[in-house]
Amino acid sequence: MTDLPQDNHAPGTPGEHHRRKNAMKQRILRSTALLPALFTVSNGLLGFASIHYTTKGGLGETDASNLVIAAWMLVGAMICDMLDGRLARMTRRTSDFGAQLDSLCDVISFGVAPAIMMQRLVVLTMRGMRDEVAFIPAERIALMIAGAYVACAALRLARFNVENEPDESAHLWFRGMPSPAAAANIIGLVLLVGRALERQWLPDGWIFLIASIVVPLVTLAVAFLMVSRIKYPHLVNQYIRGKKPFSYLVKLVIVVLAVLIEPIVTAAIAAVGYTLLGLTKYVVQRTRRIQA
Repeated sequence: MTDLPQDNHAPGTPGEHHRRKNAMKQRILRSTALLPALFTVSNGLLGFASIHYTTKGGLGETDASNLVIAAWMLVGAMICDMLDGRLARMTRRTSDFGAQLDSLCDVISFGVAPAIMMQRLVVLTMRGMRDEVAFIPAERIALMIAGAYVACAALRLARFNVENEPDESAHLWFRGMPSPAAAANIIGLVLLVGRALERQWLPDGWIFLIASIVVPLVTLAVAFLMVSRIKYPHLVNQYIRGKKPFSYLVKLVIVVLAVLIEPIVTAAIAAVGYTLLGLTKYVVQRTRRIQA
């Protein structure tokens, strides 16, 4: 008697079990593939929310608090930006689409939003001083600096997309300051001004100086650093990933404690320190080449 062929897809057979297992694996992969895109879009939405709070309401004390809220929105955008690429590599779902979407959201969160925040801070400060003679030129200068910053951020991100390589070893250094780090300088100063107003750390004259002069100058400086060729380290890939000596753990604990005790001051110092790190290395290397 001839044996009938076995139906491998019948319920309870090994073939059916294998098929269901593969189908479940594909569903899991599709769901995990959505996670990086979800964080990327959240980055852009938080940037949009930051712009909303920056331009919300009339001119007055409420605007200072709105600027602080807007700054914290961008902190959230930075966290999303930090996680989306990591999730994409963990789930092996890196793609050109994800890279382009990431840059588009970065233009919103770390290009347009910080620029508007800086310009709004200058307007609020100058109108608070009630100096109509100085207000008009100051507002125009701040607007031009904001425009330059947005343009440099867009150029920086477009260049990154062209030069970006999928190899993980190529992600140890940035050519030019990354846009989140540039935005962090503006965010840190805005939060410092807000904290100084809240706790009355500084006289009004110092707050006026920082808000109307220092912040725009820093914005212009980091704008040019974004389109420069100065190398900046990728902090996560260089200092956190992989096996590190015990001293790294001690430094990390100190940083975490500083963030817990005084997050705003720590963030501002970290942003300025990162900016100076790239500049210092560049100056040292140039000096050695000249002397050689």
